[in-house]
Amino acid sequence: MSALENAKRFWKDFSKREPEIKKALINEDYEKCQELILDLDEYAYAHFGCHFFVDNAYSDFEMTWDTGPNKTTQYLASMVCETAPVSIQKSWILQPFLPPLSQKAIQAQVQIKDEIYSLTDFLLFYEPREAQNTWKCWIYCPGFSLIPNAENKREMSIYLLEMALGQCAYEAYVGEVDSLDAPDPNRAFCNLVDAYETFMDQVEKKGWKTYSSPLDIYSVYQPIKEIADDSFRKDMKFLFTTHPLFTEDTIEGNSDVLKDLEAKEGEFGTIYYGNLFGSREDALFRQQLSMQLGKAFTPYAKVIAGSIGKSFSYIDVIVFDREQFNLGLQKIQKKLDKQVKLYYQKF
Repeated sequence: MSALENAKRFWKDFSKREPEIKKALINEDYEKCQELILDLDEYAYAHFGCHFFVDNAYSDFEMTWDTGPNKTTQYLASMVCETAPVSIQKSWILQPFLPPLSQKAIQAQVQIKDEIYSLTDFLLFYEPREAQNTWKCWIYCPGFSLIPNAENKREMSIYLLEMALGQCAYEAYVGEVDSLDAPDPNRAFCNLVDAYETFMDQVEKKGWKTYSSPLDIYSVYQPIKEIADDSFRKDMKFLFTTHPLFTEDTIEGNSDVLKDLEAKEGEFGTIYYGNLFGSREDALFRQQLSMQLGKAFTPYAKVIAGSIGKSFSYIDVIVFDREQFNLGLQKIQKKLDKQVKLYYQKF
């Protein structure tokens, strides 16, 4: 089996129950709906690393994957949504990541002592960090003063802000999060349910970069020290990545992220080739090739990172089906035979 085959099996089982799930949602029989998706949800968590939930808000059937910040899980959930049957894609809104103010967020409740609070009871105080294009955020709730543990309040604040903003905006624009026991009159604020609109208005005014997915957000790394030799993966000058933990693990020789994906029947690997020009043209060629590969590999692999080295260039990928990936890479190599020879190595 492979991660891609696991996704196909998920949709096969979901399709059999789809009429009953829709009927339960229309009748607002949420207990029945939970019964219908229970083992599907358990399967999803075991094979893709996250839970999902369904709803019919505003008469549209929606399926949302609650990935959290784990990038491997985000890539797996995105692949699952991309491989949904056409009939599912036509009749469901598929959300591979938590959107702003999802039904989960609207229904969320927090109990502090004897009081129950919803998202409307929280205030967001914020301060821009212009150099990073992010905000430092503080969440205030009247009940926070009753909680002595500061870390518990901070974790609760992170969770609530993530639900209010959605996964993409949270990762793109939130730098730090803390809690407040009392309102701060010296900082800008809004109700937490208005956080997404408030932030995105500011993003537009400030001209900050916008993203449609948390997988579009990339980081740039530069090795701490210049490595003398020109050997494989030791000659890298700059690294571009949408999966920072994966990149850090491979640089430091760790395997936690690799093993997590292997357990879900996928793999990380790198496509590499000898630099062709010995100039700035190498960077442009790698960028163009990366885009070409990204389009060609869907849905059985995704480009997640890349780097330029003294001798080699690297395009790192997450592979959901090794057999299909190998065939796809062979087809691409035939087209590029006169330009460059590509090699692949699993991490």
